[in-house]
Amino acid sequence: GELKSIAVIGPLAHQVISDWYAGTPPYAVSVLDGIRNALGEGAEVLYAASNKADSAVIAAGRADAAVVCVGNHPLSYGLGWGQNHVPSDGREDVDRQAISLEQEDLVRLVMAANPNTVLVLVSSFPYAIPWSKEHVPSILHITHSSQEMGNGVADILFGKESPAGRLVQTWTASIEQLPPILDYDIRNGRTYMYDPHEPLFPFGHGLTYTTFEYRDLETSQESIRTGEVVDISLTVENTGSVDSDEVVQLYVSHPGSKVQRPQKALKGFLRIHIPAGESRKVTIPLEAEELCYWEEKEHDFVLERGPVNLEIGASSADIRLKGNLRAE
Repeated sequence: GELKSIAVIGPLAHQVISDWYAGTPPYAVSVLDGIRNALGEGAEVLYAASNKADSAVIAAGRADAAVVCVGNHPLSYGLGWGQNHVPSDGREDVDRQAISLEQEDLVRLVMAANPNTVLVLVSSFPYAIPWSKEHVPSILHITHSSQEMGNGVADILFGKESPAGRLVQTWTASIEQLPPILDYDIRNGRTYMYDPHEPLFPFGHGLTYTTFEYRDLETSQESIRTGEVVDISLTVENTGSVDSDEVVQLYVSHPGSKVQRPQKALKGFLRIHIPAGESRKVTIPLEAEELCYWEEKEHDFVLERGPVNLEIGASSADIRLKGNLRAE
């Protein structure tokens, strides 16, 4: 039904924070501002920065829906160089000591008061939030954005725009799944290319307000040689009822390689707008040099002869089509 009241809660609900390398914006629209702008006089907007005196729980219980805005502070709350009092926060000269979200306790309290809750996670980096993933109906992740952040978030929350961003990092389920910080060899389980664990959210993940169907995978040729380019083509159809962008991703792997290669590696992607009910042909070029590896004996990049597996999907884990190519 019609939204008559909404509670906007959390320490980042009414802040727009820039990093210390950022310029000074002429104005800033917080999430609270953006929601107020979108709703106007049509609905009551309640606000609580924290749960001091149970204010967050009371606001959430009174409202039809709640939006909880939590995350990190990119300047470590204005502390001096090398100082940090929140274990999961980090910045230049300050390594993170944890990847759990301390403010998830506030999310739990709000969810208990109002199950119709959206989590807006404003952060510079991934968090391990398995509880929120399991219990919160909707999670919107944004970074510390521009002065128009609040209006942009409101456009997403109220359906004026369909979200279509994709994660540029793997979100790990727990810190125990991460390799030691002093092990710099990416092949020892680091990133989606080598990590054997099930991630909390995979690399390339991101939802929209519609659904897409992938079909009709074609390659412009069956094999590829040094210096060549093969076009990978497919059709993507918006099978839902909302106009939206989709980010089509191409991953490759090398079964039977004589050297250790990634379990899969992103080699191309295309973001494309597709109106509801319509289809678009998508073509992603794959260059031979993208398939090479560094051969130490030859001191050069080498295209290894053999099969190349192609996987096309909406994330590194959401693969919709598979094909193959032969490197010659």
